[in-house]
Amino acid sequence: MSDIRSRTARAAAPGGVGRRRPGAPGLALLVLATAQLMVVLDATIVNVALPHIQRALGFSGTGLEGWSTPTR
Repeated sequence: MSDIRSRTARAAAPGGVGRRRPGAPGLALLVLATAQLMVVLDATIVNVALPHIQRALGFSGTGLEGWSTPTR
């Protein structure tokens, strides 16, 4: 019985099994910031290319708006 309690106490201790790595929040923030950068970069590229797309495909202003809205 005391052996079970000592194993449970070791697992619940600060250095036990459920301990998180200190760099994990920083890594998560890096991944989220990179994903946000990609979204903004994609929207910027689409906005810069819209006039060329409109001329090349012969879209009207409303037709172009309907095409570009799902990409955002």
